Amino acid sequence: MRKKSKTSINKDAWLATYGDMITLILVFFVLLYSMSSIDQEKYKLLVKAFTADPKTLEEISMEESESTAENLDAATNAGETVELEDIQDLADLYEYLQEYVEKNNLQHSVHVAMTDNMVYVRFASSLFFEPDRAVLKEGGRTILDHVGKALGIVEPTIKNIRIDGHTAESAPGDETVNDRDLSTERANEVLKFLEGSYIDDPAKLFAVGYGRYRPVAPNDTEANRARNRRVEILVSKEDTLQDTLDKISEAEQNQKQEQ
Repeated sequence: MRKKSKTSINKDAWLATYGDMITLILVFFVLLYSMSSIDQEKYKLLVKAFTADPKTLEEISMEESESTAENLDAATNAGETVELEDIQDLADLYEYLQEYVEKNNLQHSVHVAMTDNMVYVRFASSLFFEPDRAVLKEGGRTILDHVGKALGIVEPTIKNIRIDGHTAESAPGDETVNDRDLSTERANEVLKFLEGSYIDDPAKLFAVGYGRYRPVAPNDTEANRARNRRVEILVSKEDTLQDTLDKISEAEQNQKQEQ
């Protein structure tokens, strides 16, 4: 009598199933990677693989279209420039001056900043004046021409334009002019240039000479002294000092009428 042969069992058969599963997972992650930058057509194909609901595809298509439109709008706005005729308020003035500085590579000589009620522009004195002089250079007049035209547009919406002159403490034994006088004369020179052709109401313009007494850097090197020699233009929607003076004047007038 012959003995029945034992059926052999393949103990490694599970490896085939495991390998198929790993392959499927790998393919899935490759698909995810290929779609890391979302392609609308690939996205639809993936959704079709998991749903047959046409409404889902329609919603996805709409969302993709809206997202694309928003990105295009953002790109367009980012590339817009503010021209002189576009200026309407202080925000436009700030953008216009910033663009002018960048286009003319003046970043190291001109600084523009903005707060809620004011636009601030700081110019290195060397742009406008020769050392120890208060006569505007031709290059300075060109820059102030662009600034003045922009200021003239926003003038109806502002209260005042203040021009501050600043000098620097001279190196020991090198002082040849009175720094207070020089800073005041320079501020007045810029004021008179703006008043002559760009600002209709001269009462909105005033100048202050601070001399060397409000430095922005220590006066220990020539580079720092150059930073302190500057002219600042402050364009403001408010004039708290003048408002206070007007209240004092009004109170005096009321007292006289009561007497």
